[in-house]
Amino acid sequence: MPISTGRVELILPNRGTLFFNPSSGAKLSEGDGQALKAAAQGAGLDVIELKEGVDVPKVMRKAMAGGQRLFVAAGGDGTVNCVVQILVEHPEAELAVVPVGTYNHFARDLGIPLDWKEALDVALEGEARRVDAVKVNDQFFVNNISIGLYPEMVAHREERGRDYPRWKARLFAIYKTLQRFPHVTLKIETNHHQEVLRTHVFMVSNNSYDLSQIGVEASRGTLEEGKITVYWLPHIRRIALMKFVANYLAGRVHATPGFRSFRNTELKVASSRPTIKVGVDGELVTFKTPLQITSVPQSLTVRVPKPGQPTSAE
Repeated sequence: MPISTGRVELILPNRGTLFFNPSSGAKLSEGDGQALKAAAQGAGLDVIELKEGVDVPKVMRKAMAGGQRLFVAAGGDGTVNCVVQILVEHPEAELAVVPVGTYNHFARDLGIPLDWKEALDVALEGEARRVDAVKVNDQFFVNNISIGLYPEMVAHREERGRDYPRWKARLFAIYKTLQRFPHVTLKIETNHHQEVLRTHVFMVSNNSYDLSQIGVEASRGTLEEGKITVYWLPHIRRIALMKFVANYLAGRVHATPGFRSFRNTELKVASSRPTIKVGVDGELVTFKTPLQITSVPQSLTVRVPKPGQPTSAE
């Protein structure tokens, strides 16, 4: 962005970088995708399309070295997670979200509007808010991690590829996962508690979900409490698991016999296996065990709507 001073032409950095994921679950039409990129460029953002071979951390470090402090994730929760990895280490930089994924849990919990034009306006003109992240071994997450059935479902879903209709991929994944019905044996340890458990469903979230809400719409009342919440269900038969899923979708999880949860600031999760598959903000990651999970309070700066700007609730 050149500015002439009469004698010397100064080149100022663009105001930020937008990472656009065209493969997010709820794909934009080609026209909307092009319009989003054009609007971002017109507002002074560099636009990087996420595809194989793009080294996001390298791009972000170079942009920061050049003076940029705003980074926009245009995609779903997996795209947000990708951009977050560097930003937790640099709280002076800011994350903004343009939610064009399937569920957009993080954006919803921040009140980011789901219309991309309104969300881009918040990215450019919103106000800063500090929120928590959680570290698992050497990575960060902002929503949750899951062990057991969910990572298995993600793996089967990805077998169909990103171009396969998402709803068909999910049905295939559910069928294959329940057919195999995997479980894990874990040893969990906090500063005041140890337990060995055998489970199909184990999740650790960044702060707490309101499980009285309907299934995938469950939200978090706060992202600034500095806590992790651990949820799990002991090993049960398939029919009992179906009842659990029904209770989950109806917002009655706590009615499921054996369902347990607790809050803490850190947790160690051990397994007899040297590695374990984990769903991290909706993406599949393989970690070495044990997992060391720690809340990192108010370590991430995000752009949220100013008073008067539209929100996801409107």
